[in-house]
Amino acid sequence: MNERYYNILAAVDGSPQAHQALMEAVEAARRNNARLYIAQVVNSSGFLINSATPVSQIIEEEKEAAIKLLEEEFAGIDYYNKQMITCVGSPKKVLCFDLPETYKIDLIYMGATGKGAVERMLVGSTTAYVVNNAPCNVMVVK
Repeated sequence: MNERYYNILAAVDGSPQAHQALMEAVEAARRNNARLYIAQVVNSSGFLINSATPVSQIIEEEKEAAIKLLEEEFAGIDYYNKQMITCVGSPKKVLCFDLPETYKIDLIYMGATGKGAVERMLVGSTTAYVVNNAPCNVMVVK
């Protein structure tokens, strides 16, 4: 474990577990005087191809919802060194590879999965994937 973290990523999805992870990430950022990145990833693989609505419109609507969620979370955080990130893609890959590389993340905070057992079996847990593949430490909060 690092003695000090400089860039901390908190992944939020609107779940109570993700919110608790964010609150713990804020405290870790304060202790380390670190930059805090708060990220919401719009899952592009979850869109229905057979939908009558164009995929680009669905993505825009999902991004707007993600930004609203982030703004709500962001407003409640009293910490000076924070940045919001909203992106579209596979949450597993974005949280595990793209964001850590782009922002030099050395610690990721995530909530434990909120998915049901059947869905977790079918698609796998984003949290489990990040824990097993991230290039840095991952803190999972229940």
